[in-house]
Amino acid sequence: MLASLAIASLAMAVLAISPAAAGAAFGFLPGSAGFQAVPSVEGGERAELAGSHPFALTTEVNFKLAPESPSEPGVQFTDGDLRDLTIDLPPGLIENPSVVPRCTPAQFQAPRSSPFEASLSGESCPDKTQIGTIEIRSSFEGGTARTFGVFNLEPPPGFPSRFGASPHGTPVVITPRIRETGSEFGLSLELRNFPQRFDTYGFTLRLWGTPWSVAHDGQRGNCLNQREPSFPNAKCSVGQPRFNLRQAYLTLPSSCDGPLSFGVSATSWQQPGTVRAESAGPPLSACETLPFGPAPLARLNTDRAGSPSGFDFTLQGDTEGLTEPAQRAASPVKKAVVMMPAGITINPSIGAGLGTCSPAQFAAETLTSAPGAGCPNAAKIGELTVKSPLFEGEVKGGLFLAQPDDPDSPGPENPFDSMIALYLVAKSPERGVMVRLAGKTVADPASGQLTTTFDGLPQLPYTTFNVNFRDGQRTPLATPATCGHYATEIRLSPWLEPAEVATYSTPFELDAGIGGGPCPAGTPPFHPGAVNGTINRAAGAYTSFYMRLSRTDAEQEITSYSALFPPGLLGRLKGVPYCPEAAIETAKRNTGIAERRDPSCPAASLIGRTHSGYGLSSVLAYAPGNLYLAGPYGGSPFSIVAINAALVGPFDLGVVTVRSAIRIDRRTAQVSVDSSDSDPIPHILDGIPLHLRDVRVYLDRPNFMLNPTSCDPFAAVSSMNGSGADFASSADDVTVAVPSLFQVSSCSDLQFKPRMRFTLRGGNRRGQYPKLQAVVRPRPGNANIGYASVLLPPSLFLAQEHIDTICTRRQFELANCPPGSRYGYAKAVTPLLGQPLQGPVYLRASDNLLPDLVADLSGAGVRIEVGGRIDSVRGGMRATFSVLPDAPVTKFTMNLRGGKKGLLAISDNLCKVEAVVNSRMGGQNNIGTIVRSPIEVECPKQGNGGRGGRR
Repeated sequence: MLASLAIASLAMAVLAISPAAAGAAFGFLPGSAGFQAVPSVEGGERAELAGSHPFALTTEVNFKLAPESPSEPGVQFTDGDLRDLTIDLPPGLIENPSVVPRCTPAQFQAPRSSPFEASLSGESCPDKTQIGTIEIRSSFEGGTARTFGVFNLEPPPGFPSRFGASPHGTPVVITPRIRETGSEFGLSLELRNFPQRFDTYGFTLRLWGTPWSVAHDGQRGNCLNQREPSFPNAKCSVGQPRFNLRQAYLTLPSSCDGPLSFGVSATSWQQPGTVRAESAGPPLSACETLPFGPAPLARLNTDRAGSPSGFDFTLQGDTEGLTEPAQRAASPVKKAVVMMPAGITINPSIGAGLGTCSPAQFAAETLTSAPGAGCPNAAKIGELTVKSPLFEGEVKGGLFLAQPDDPDSPGPENPFDSMIALYLVAKSPERGVMVRLAGKTVADPASGQLTTTFDGLPQLPYTTFNVNFRDGQRTPLATPATCGHYATEIRLSPWLEPAEVATYSTPFELDAGIGGGPCPAGTPPFHPGAVNGTINRAAGAYTSFYMRLSRTDAEQEITSYSALFPPGLLGRLKGVPYCPEAAIETAKRNTGIAERRDPSCPAASLIGRTHSGYGLSSVLAYAPGNLYLAGPYGGSPFSIVAINAALVGPFDLGVVTVRSAIRIDRRTAQVSVDSSDSDPIPHILDGIPLHLRDVRVYLDRPNFMLNPTSCDPFAAVSSMNGSGADFASSADDVTVAVPSLFQVSSCSDLQFKPRMRFTLRGGNRRGQYPKLQAVVRPRPGNANIGYASVLLPPSLFLAQEHIDTICTRRQFELANCPPGSRYGYAKAVTPLLGQPLQGPVYLRASDNLLPDLVADLSGAGVRIEVGGRIDSVRGGMRATFSVLPDAPVTKFTMNLRGGKKGLLAISDNLCKVEAVVNSRMGGQNNIGTIVRSPIEVECPKQGNGGRGGRR
């Protein structure tokens, strides 16, 4: 029982003491006593020369001490045992492990014997692998401070280097890790799972700037901690000097901007949380005398004009001073601005199938992320390769297109909120090296000239930094249209003084034409192609109509388009509303994405679609568009507006609106597009020349386009204007008309049986002047009337005494005929228009003996002339309409005046004599017919109780 009480009392005493010790906080001593990092020159003064190689970098760390233990007086303990520690070196401070041989794991783990001590347990690394020392201050072995060698070790996968020591025979390794600090790069020295074998309350890590300097021999190998440390060289030997190994291991940053700052973080085995301390010295100096001699090179991947091309940009760094202890390292490039020569522009073909890298995907790029886990492969447009003397092999990666800016989105889609941004990503998981950088490309809105800027290039020294824009069918660039000497201007700024700019010019020559042919000279050729046709070739049938325009890379750009369509190929405008003018203006201001998502014009106005191909070579980027019916434009009654959401791959270039004036021939109703009163085809949008190569037009609204009823061979003629040698000037523009055969079939399957009716009112006896009404009713589905010859009976003749005046051809052309030349009224009803065509009937001047009888019809903005030649045949008056539009008409009515202004006079009593109109008519399908139509007249009542009537 007494023993139990004694044990319990002892336990309570231990518990009473433990909380006080456990409650103390683990951490660093305050101020510089807890953490200090100083680069020094030989002799101990602070090293402050930018880009120089210090004699040593000394880092001292001291932890808070616990109260002295009564059982071990004079022995110091910390408030917790060190577990993990990270020392953050300032960005730009370089450790170059490649200049020092490496110690193998087997050598590092083997014990070493000393001739001056019975056993000095620890590593057996060769002397030539030593890069510094570490002094451990601990309670181990009575609290004696001991210094041990630090050796360059073979690094594990994923890290650029590793070094370590074996204090008191326990291996301790420190692994540098490259970290990103904004746009800068720095090293962090990471120590993990520090052993609890001895309680360490402080240490001093000293890394040598030039490890094989003879000044360090007294601290090398067995010379450490001998009985007479003041005379180390008298008691040990490090072998023969190896001047070939005398290369710099440490290099100070090349920037004088701000203090030289270090940081340290630590955790303990006993307590949670991380403690941190900072150490800052004065800024480095003499940046203005640092060398800056990069050798940039920029070249296209082709020597051909007017062709797609890749691009190769290489920075060759000046690394001589990196390893020479007596020299200073050159300042690396911080900012690179590459200005392409005028004429080199974006090739729209790059957009075909191209993806983009979003900010989240770019942020997901890590050292160990798999390909495609960050920026997708579809966004890759080139390669990035970095070679550095700091690590073996190459760091490889890609050049990716960043997500372009969406003007309708409130947030940025890339760091610059620009249309064209680039991401550089390269990594070597084996060496723990990663480069991740964003750049911006600006295209001049007027010329398309390109300027690309990368700011914040890595401060890691490199022998080559190569960016290669891919070659192949979807290359990113287009070369100038002409051969000659060109030069890329490169502006480089160093980290030491970012405001300073060194300008370089790298010339190149284009000495071949497209496909390796001769250089283009003078005005480029222009032989565009045009094909068109209908899906349903049956005469008189509703169908979809298609048209394709194309040109080659060697030909002039298409600036405008006009066309003359075959007679009878018409559109059914009835029931199709115009796209409002306000909607067209809204479309012009829209982004491409907004227009595609929510078209500005109403769907009821949609009559077709387009598919336009942009770019060079055999692969084009296609953008869809819509065709809408619009109102009057350029003096034409109506127009067609093509609204294309200019989404060339991932690039939103806004909306292209090309409005074309539609003309209708007054005599034939033949449709044409007039380029003189239409919008030009744009050449460049947001600095990207479109290089329009292929235009496909589909008029595919159901029951809109109607075939002719004539099977005669026609031609659809497309006229295109070329840009000449200078797109900005129209002085040497060329217009080329390209006919394309057009012919429908099955005309013989159409019948032709029109019905006609003639009626006289207001007189039926000799000397009277009746009104004449002629009504023509073609049968639905029949061929349209091609010509008509109407022969009146001899009992009806021209009342020349009533002819007041006639309209001249010029007056008729201007729709300004005098009132006295008007002798009737006509009206035509057609299923193609929402309202009938109607208007006055005039006598118009003619080359014939008698004036022509012409109906001037208009409606729905359309004006049609129905003109007939008047002559006399066998005593009867004849009107011959030799040219009639190949257009469907359900009813045509012509009313000629009677009475005092009547155009016709009667020579017989038509109630007693039958009067017949004989008409010869021909269909557009070349089927003819003769129609015998008795004239209906109003006659008086016959006999007592009889009734009058018509005969």
